[in-house]
Amino acid sequence: MKILIIDNLTYLRTETEKAKDALPLMKLLKALKTKYGLSLLILAHTPKRDLFKPLSKNDLQGSSMLMNFCDSSFAIGESNTDSKLRYLKQIKARNTEIMYDSENVCVCQITKSNSFLQFEFIGFGSEARHLKQMTEEQKSTADKVILDMASKGKSLREIGKELNISHTTVKRKLEKHGKTIPEN
Repeated sequence: MKILIIDNLTYLRTETEKAKDALPLMKLLKALKTKYGLSLLILAHTPKRDLFKPLSKNDLQGSSMLMNFCDSSFAIGESNTDSKLRYLKQIKARNTEIMYDSENVCVCQITKSNSFLQFEFIGFGSEARHLKQMTEEQKSTADKVILDMASKGKSLREIGKELNISHTTVKRKLEKHGKTIPEN
């Protein structure tokens, strides 16, 4: 089997946010895979994400077409418990069951051996153990910040971008307090 590793996806195409850009790229990669009998490993970065939430297919930067057309996908998350720990989670599997879900992530630590960084497998665990945990006081403070920003005329998307949370999270928190504001 021939393996092609692409590090990273933006090397092939910088614009993948829209389906019209992502779809031709994924079709090209699939054609290469078929024509040459390749197994492709393509690395992609995630934009800033909410470290309180589990990794999901929505964390991949770019159009959802990227995820729709890939056969399988996994993500690497940084543990909140130790900066040297990482966990691997299966996000998608087209032709097999998902074995490494949020209740069974692979936990590794970053080590250096012969001047090379590598992952050293430690064991399995729950993803929740590696996520940031918010106290009730922090939740209340976050809600107050969102309400304050909304009262100053900021949109859902502006608040979300500034606080590094999704606009739908902002909307839900405002609705919890009986408030609504425009999305844009």
